[in-house]
Amino acid sequence: MSTTNDYAAARRSTRVRAQIPIRVSSLDAPPHFSEQCHTLVVNTQGCGLRLRRALQPGYRVALDELPGGLGTTATVVSCVPVGSDGKFFLIGLALDAPGNVWCLRPAPADWGDEPQSTAAAVASPNKASQWPYSIFSDKGEGHPGRK
Repeated sequence: MSTTNDYAAARRSTRVRAQIPIRVSSLDAPPHFSEQCHTLVVNTQGCGLRLRRALQPGYRVALDELPGGLGTTATVVSCVPVGSDGKFFLIGLALDAPGNVWCLRPAPADWGDEPQSTAAAVASPNKASQWPYSIFSDKGEGHPGRK
């Protein structure tokens, strides 16, 4: 039987709530698409973001227009509809090459000492109980503004 603590223990790096603007584009066909969006939560292994389309787990995407002019590739690991109208989806991505591609400074201690070029804007949620933050555990996450 799996518990929330099992997920937190299995996490390889601290999650940080951050709204970082990025462009997500398809690498697989079909469907071909490119959409401007922003992250909701990031770590060195991947991110969670909101898209206007559902993507099947295993689907490959390119992430462009990252902070510092970087780009990388990722694989969809989860897709959860937001609400009942089917207009938005919470997409979980696993980076193909883990690291601080988000250029966050200061980065959590377990993110390592990788060189970063620019700091990304980190926005705190209005309420910790609001979506999407309410679906993540309180353990193993970084919270901007908290020490």
